[in-house]
Order: sequence, then C-alpha cells, then structure tokens
Amino acid sequence: MKTIEPLDNETELQKYMDFSKFVHLLDSNKLFLSKTSNFEDNLEGGLTPTFSFIKNGSAAALNQLIDAWPSASPLTPEEKLEKKKREKAYEQSEKDRTISTAFGEFPASDHDFNHLYQKHTEWIDVSCWHANDSESMAMWKIYGGGINSVCIISSVEKLSAAIIKPNNKEITISKIHYIDHENDHFKNEHPLSPLLHKSKFYTFENEVRLIAYNPNEKILEERKKDDVGTLLEVDLNTLIIEVRVAPDAPNWFFELVRSITQDKYGLKVEVNKSKINRYQVSFG
Repeated sequence: MKTIEPLDNETELQKYMDFSKFVHLLDSNKLFLSKTSNFEDNLEGGLTPTFSFIKNGSAAALNQLIDAWPSASPLTPEEKLEKKKREKAYEQSEKDRTISTAFGEFPASDHDFNHLYQKHTEWIDVSCWHANDSESMAMWKIYGGGINSVCIISSVEKLSAAIIKPNNKEITISKIHYIDHENDHFKNEHPLSPLLHKSKFYTFENEVRLIAYNPNEKILEERKKDDVGTLLEVDLNTLIIEVRVAPDAPNWFFELVRSITQDKYGLKVEVNKSKINRYQVSFG
C-alpha cells in the first residue's frame, strides 16, 4: 500500500459504526469504501485558488503576458529574436499542455479543468478513520449513531497489513489536512491533493483516509447508480486490535457484540465497553 505522507505505524485508528455495518464487516470480511461524491461536505474534493491558478494554465499565461509587455527601452535584434522564440515556445506548450490527474493525462484543449477534478469524487472511494489515542464522544454520536454502536480499534500498520489488494486498484493511505479553501494552499503537491484536504469545519475528525481507485478508469463516463463504492477484502484478525461498545449501550448489547465477534465469527480480539463511562468519581 502506498503512503502519500509519512505516518507513524503505531498511530491508533478508530472507526465508529452502527451495529449493522459492523456485522456486515464480520460476515463479508470486506471493508466498505464509499465514493466521495456521497459525502455531505460540499467542499469534498474542492480546489483552492492557487491550485487552480497553477494547474489550469493561468500562471503560465500570466507569465507570458508579462513577458510580452512592451519594454521601456528598445530591444536589440538579439532580444527581439529571443522574445519571439519564447512566444513560439509558449504557443507550442499551450497546444501540448495536458491536465495531470490520478487517472492520467488529458489534453487541456479538449477538457475542462474543473470538470475533470469534479469527476474524481465520482471515481475515488475512501474509508475514513479517526486518529486518536482516546475515544471521541463526538465521533460516537455522529458516526456511531446511537447506543447500539461499536468502535473498531486498529492502527496504521494493522490497517495497511490487513488489506488484500485487488489487481485493478491503487490503494493509498494518508492523513487529512484541514484548510480554509478560500485563503489557504494545499499542504502537498499530489494528483490526489483535493481529496487529502477538507474544510476546517471538520477538524475534530482528525482523519486518516484509506483511498482506492482504478487509475485506468474512464472517469468521463457516468458511474452506475448502484455502484456506490468499493469493498476491499481484509484479514479481520490483522485489522482489528479491539472492539469497543458504545458508552450508553445496555449490557445485553455488549454481550451480543462479544458473542458475535468471538464465538460466531471466531475473531481473536478483545471486546470491551467504552472507556468513557467506565469510571466514576465519588466525593465524600
């Protein structure tokens, strides 16, 4: 598996989910990655002004405009010749210019830059993990969705090792950067950069993102409506370090999760109650 930015292998990763998704994971031995266009964030895959300015040819055009600006003093014959060469070189480079994407190079003369990057969200699938060494009540409430939910504890190393890579997919893992899309720049230069950055409104997620896509996909075509993501085969005993049950879950639900995990599916992993409500402080 490729890593876009260095990640500590020991970093704890948490995935909060409702019970039905947990059972599906155990029953199928497959981790679901959703296509990013399904996410609620309107800025998912969004571009920054700087990224667009450089990648869509505007920067080169501005540079050529400045170069073509009349000189304050007459040019020598040699300078005129050199300037003419630069003009021809720019014209040729514009004819040959391509838009570089995770799905290959596209002739800039035939394709709209913004449209190409918008199509990325249709064809790139992700699984979102919360990087933290303690549980998050916000993540329990938003992604667990209720008292009958669980949190899978893994790590960067375990997640990477658990994936059984399909032949037609590129699999990548990266942390997410949180930015102001209007004023900030992307923190790295990579074809996937728009999907490695999210709005600052989501900073609390502290996300590490598992990404899957087929680099040979014809992204200008429409994806089938029922094709909503990718199922990656995983080794669950490698992936899961521990399963934790929601803070307010009743005891019968805890016993059910333990029984299904250890007895029915035979996983050799710990099943524990959430640490959030485990301890109480008494005064006296």
